[in-house]
Amino acid sequence: MILPSRDNKNAKLIGPNFIALQVRDLEASKAFYVERMGLTPIPQSPPGAVVFKTEPVPFGIRKPLVDLDATSLLGWGVSLWIAATDADALHAQLSEAAVPIVLPLANGPFGRFFAFRDPDGYTITVSTSQPNIARTTLDPKGGYLTFINTFTIDPDNAERLLKALRDATEEVFRHQPGFISANLHISRDRRRVVNYAQWRSKEDYVAMSKQPEVQAHMKQAAALAISFDPVDYDLRDIVLAE
Repeated sequence: MILPSRDNKNAKLIGPNFIALQVRDLEASKAFYVERMGLTPIPQSPPGAVVFKTEPVPFGIRKPLVDLDATSLLGWGVSLWIAATDADALHAQLSEAAVPIVLPLANGPFGRFFAFRDPDGYTITVSTSQPNIARTTLDPKGGYLTFINTFTIDPDNAERLLKALRDATEEVFRHQPGFISANLHISRDRRRVVNYAQWRSKEDYVAMSKQPEVQAHMKQAAALAISFDPVDYDLRDIVLAE
């Protein structure tokens, strides 16, 4: 049956939500991933499979649905990367346990990485997990106050002002009721610094600005600038690339 175009024209992939390897000996493979790799099985796995507690995508092993011995290169052409707490330390542990190392330790696009071969011959690349980077969420329906302060500065004071604003945000502003986020920008000519901040409401911002420690930081930043122009905004629209 062919679906009408109105039913399938917007269908698309979202992203992986489960990864599993077919293995010859389920219990032996489970022991390898638990004892050597430090994974923890979930309490109840499907019949003939073992699913581990991994994030953000569940990883598992299962009894084969095909003849694994029909090829000598399982997973050929597929790159499977799994994050680890410390690729260097895990590499040392696997090397000591005589687990075959396919690629030596190196620096890559996701940090330190190496590749090993599991008991069935699958090649798996391990990389040190990178910390999640918090990002400002822009939502016109959020009702937040957007506060944009543009500082005009001498280029020689650019880094000093950025540090003063960064320290103030970390030490004081982010702990105030109603604080949502802050972003610091510097112009390419180093003559302007912009602080883009979101607050839950105008009332929260006003209450924050009356705090003595906040006023002290504001005076410090103002002293480093030639001038500054604080303006309140409301976010109305967002347009994203497809």
